Amino acid sequence: MNYKRAFHSIDMEPQTYLKRFGLPIVTFGLIFPFLLYLLFPTLFVGPTKYIPALLPVICIIFVAYYPISIAEGKASRINNNMHYYITQMGSIAIAETPRIDIMRILSENKDNLDLAAETKKIYNLVTVWNLSLADACKFIAQRTPSPIYEDFLDRFAQSLQSGEDIKEFLLSEQNVVMNEYESMYNGALYGIEIVKELFVSMVMSLIFLASFAVIMPIITGMDAIMLMAIVVAVFIATDTTILFFAKSKAPRDPTWQQTNVLTKSKLQLYRTIPVSLGGCLLVMIIVVLYGKITLPIAIAMILTPLVYTGYTARKIEKNIRRKDTSFAAFIRSLGSSASAKGGMVDEALKALRAHDFGPLTGDVNNLYKRLKTRIGETKSWYLFSTSTGSNLIQRFSVMFVQAKQLGGNPEIIGDMIATNFHRIVNLRKRRYQSASSLVGVLYGLTGGIGFTMYISLGVVDLMQKMFTSVDMPPGMSMGMVLYTDVGNIETLSMMVLFIMLAHSLISAILIRVVDGGHMLSATIDFVIMVWITGISAVVTTTGVASLLGAT
Repeated sequence: MNYKRAFHSIDMEPQTYLKRFGLPIVTFGLIFPFLLYLLFPTLFVGPTKYIPALLPVICIIFVAYYPISIAEGKASRINNNMHYYITQMGSIAIAETPRIDIMRILSENKDNLDLAAETKKIYNLVTVWNLSLADACKFIAQRTPSPIYEDFLDRFAQSLQSGEDIKEFLLSEQNVVMNEYESMYNGALYGIEIVKELFVSMVMSLIFLASFAVIMPIITGMDAIMLMAIVVAVFIATDTTILFFAKSKAPRDPTWQQTNVLTKSKLQLYRTIPVSLGGCLLVMIIVVLYGKITLPIAIAMILTPLVYTGYTARKIEKNIRRKDTSFAAFIRSLGSSASAKGGMVDEALKALRAHDFGPLTGDVNNLYKRLKTRIGETKSWYLFSTSTGSNLIQRFSVMFVQAKQLGGNPEIIGDMIATNFHRIVNLRKRRYQSASSLVGVLYGLTGGIGFTMYISLGVVDLMQKMFTSVDMPPGMSMGMVLYTDVGNIETLSMMVLFIMLAHSLISAILIRVVDGGHMLSATIDFVIMVWITGISAVVTTTGVASLLGAT
């Protein structure tokens, strides 16, 4: 990514960027450390005196990298919508739509995000500045941050200049762009595998750091609470960093529909939230009144009712995925049948009602009823796509209706949409497999963290109790050998439990980031990992006490 394209992405000239953005931040980075040294001279002594001096360097790096980061984000959004863009473009072209009208229709589709804005620029260059469509495509190709979109625009401009039929070109481009999208998707999945290994390695390192933070005060006499507080901060910061890194690498391909429509499925899911929270409150009251349950198990019991919301979310999500699997066959059959019946979609749907499309069958029947009651074709299909709850079905259904209304051949449109849809579903299956393997890794890692950290706590607690009861010779103290006063073990145990809860929550969110599912379904993984934490705490503490106590 070069700076020329980066500044085009933020729609700002380099000189303007430096005046309005760069210089104020760098100036702040230079003045603020000087004020700190001037106002708080005793605060920064020893090695800490160099910390404020790093601020100017951080500000300069931020100013230099900000345009690149904006351009990379824009490129990512464009790449993640290219498969929708090229499918819609091809379906519109089948209807013999004029070239400039194709660009206008694409620019009006707000679901395409940055691609709609880029296409709008092309449309304005042609209609306002009187450039040819080929020249406008070349102009934007030189400025877009996405290599995939740049290559497509270059090929499109060359096709326009050579006089090639636009419909034939866009039909052939379906496979080209989808192959590039598959390569990008597979690359993202490979990046997720790297994130897995990085996450495991980092957490294993942090386990040793936490164990040393518990044990080292016995040897060195350092403040155990302060050391553990540092471990808590480092642990959470590392987990959060890995989470955001994974989010930047994961494909932007959500399973659930991204509209603001409150569908039946969403309403069903949202109704479970107060039930789950009420269950948590009820269990908490019972646990508090009983009062004989260890804290890790008590917290696990209190959070257990959240499983109801997670179970509902996963049940709906599983249904959505099954509908996605059936949609390609449905839209291909619908296109073929409608073409044979002279483009009459409602008559084709009547014939297709006899077929079984799995979970999609009910939505297909409702679509036919709406069309027969003259609700309106566009609205009927909109209600059909929203009722499925699927982001893929919602995006591709719009394309089919739009192209058909423009006069395209339903059979060709349905076949093209079904082919691209099926390829995306196959890519998603690989993503789900990657997420499934991550679940096992994180469950095992949570158990390993719990056992290791609670073993360290158990050892320190027993050593502290054993050596404080030892009678030392006159003139000697235990501090000459070991420091027995390392702090309150209960406080350290609470801090370890906080680490485990935070790690469990971040890990559960990480799983949902990888598989593209709803965040509320993460409650199941969160509760399971909290139970793993609680069981490991009880088993480890009891085991260490019995083993070392026997000796």
